[in-house]
Amino acid sequence: MKKFKFYLALVAVCSLLLTSCSKDEVAPQDSIGDNVASLSLGPVLQSMDLNRQQITPDDTPECSDLPPAFAQIRIVYGDDDTEVVTIVRILSDDQGLFTEYSDDLEIPIPSGETSVSVTLTDFVVWSDDGGAPGEVIWVAPKDGSEYDMFVDDPLENTFSLRAGSKNYVNVDVICFDDREVNLYGYQFFDITPVPLYEFCIFANYCSDAGRHYTANYTFSLYEYDGNREDGKGDMIYSNLTPTTGNDDGTYWADPLCVAVPGPGDLDSDVPYLVFEATVTDWPGYYIAEGDEMVITTLLTWDVIESLLDRDGDDETTNYWHIFFNCDEEDGPSGFVPAVPL
Repeated sequence: MKKFKFYLALVAVCSLLLTSCSKDEVAPQDSIGDNVASLSLGPVLQSMDLNRQQITPDDTPECSDLPPAFAQIRIVYGDDDTEVVTIVRILSDDQGLFTEYSDDLEIPIPSGETSVSVTLTDFVVWSDDGGAPGEVIWVAPKDGSEYDMFVDDPLENTFSLRAGSKNYVNVDVICFDDREVNLYGYQFFDITPVPLYEFCIFANYCSDAGRHYTANYTFSLYEYDGNREDGKGDMIYSNLTPTTGNDDGTYWADPLCVAVPGPGDLDSDVPYLVFEATVTDWPGYYIAEGDEMVITTLLTWDVIESLLDRDGDDETTNYWHIFFNCDEEDGPSGFVPAVPL
């Protein structure tokens, strides 16, 4: 079984050596179709102005001398919040830095509309390492984070793109210090490339009479914090739900799969993650009753790895089976097609 797949974590907003602004213009050389809008992001590196911040020089992130080469970007657009996650090269001219044209950043305009709403949620700037992203050097802090005070316009940023336009949007970034990832508003494995692993769950619900149902539920995952009574540290995923359906009276749910980090330096039998699953009513199928409506489970690396290795098959990963209000115990069961990470 492939035990891991490397993720260049999604996160980053650019920086230019100008003030944060945006401009729309139609590119003279690269024509843009009438049904799309093209987006380029320009990182603008902000100075750490200590005069207006209640922070000491020892607490400020140190800047790298490495030049910017790649931007890791996450945007959502349209009424359905369609997600785009991509890594693009950073170029420069006499006006500053900007991301290279990318098909990923050519945003479709909804039929019958003349513009589309786009929200930039994550932005990270990388150095070059032999033509690939090397080290994270700049990051756009998020609104509400400890470091949002250093920029005038922290993420998220929402703007409207018109059909047929080529848009350049500057993004405030500051220097990155990997010792203080959470202060930027990101999770550690969002910014730092680390191995991620697939963890899948499937659930059944039992009525008080003992009848089994395929369960619908919400799922949240946290870093484990032994200093908290409930063990919940920083949140990784919140209120995810499985894909469900009803085929002519047959109710079904797909296993819910998420990417999780490894244990780092912890021993394999030490809890480092904790999930909470809550059964929900499924109208027309069942109404949840009974005492065990919420299941909280600590996860060790031994558990995660056992699901990856259990059948020795590269094409599948086994899932963790949850039983709400049932006599059966939760544990590994079955397999689902492996989803590339």
